[in-house]
Amino acid sequence: DLPMTVTPTAKEPARVLASWLPSLQESIVAAYAFREELDQIILDISIANSNANASIGAVQPFLSIVNTFGWNRFSGQQTRTISDAAITQDTLTYSLDNTIGLNLSWSLFDGGRAAAQYRQQKQVAEENRFRFASRRDAIRQEVETSFYELLKNNRDIATTTREVISARESLRLARLRFQAGVTTQREVVDTQRDLTQAEVRYARAVTDYNKRLAELRRRTGLDQVALCKPPALSGRKPAPDPTTQIPIEPLPLQPACQLDSSL
Repeated sequence: DLPMTVTPTAKEPARVLASWLPSLQESIVAAYAFREELDQIILDISIANSNANASIGAVQPFLSIVNTFGWNRFSGQQTRTISDAAITQDTLTYSLDNTIGLNLSWSLFDGGRAAAQYRQQKQVAEENRFRFASRRDAIRQEVETSFYELLKNNRDIATTTREVISARESLRLARLRFQAGVTTQREVVDTQRDLTQAEVRYARAVTDYNKRLAELRRRTGLDQVALCKPPALSGRKPAPDPTTQIPIEPLPLQPACQLDSSL
């Protein structure tokens, strides 16, 4: 609902934020080290193997050595009677106690319970190893997809940039031809439409590039990017170019009844 004299523009036009510096292999290795779920799966494998060893150890002989050492010190008085005379003197007593023992326990028969639990935990560890490989491949695929999509969006930006430049030149030439009277207003409108579509495709390519860049930073945990220098824009409106600012008077709209009678 804006008037024809008003052209809406974005407050912050689409622009490339940065360039991705690490290579593909560096990005994949960083993603492996950054993702915590891989460390959790490795821990699950270790826990399953430990449980398997504990299960099989229940039916193996277990020898334990026990050593108990004790030390006591007693201080008191001792009373004796010699020739009907009481003699009292202080006494100090020490005692040492050391005990060594051996304990042997061996479960000779448990009905195969320990062996079954051992196999179960080993299968759990094997399952976790497959899960680790699957998750590692998924992480690699995510990084590769984002990396190659970033390269594709980079090429799209280069292509759409040339397309916008070409569309602007086509519009300028169409306006000059219309001013000279060698073309119609329809060609000018079509070239304006082509320029708008080219600018939309350029903005979409820049947006997709920034999205892929954010994906790589989130999936790898790296922040090795080269920030693009923002363009220095003047606060004043640029002077119009007389070769492009060509007035085009709209044709009067005839009533529908007159158009129908002219057929």
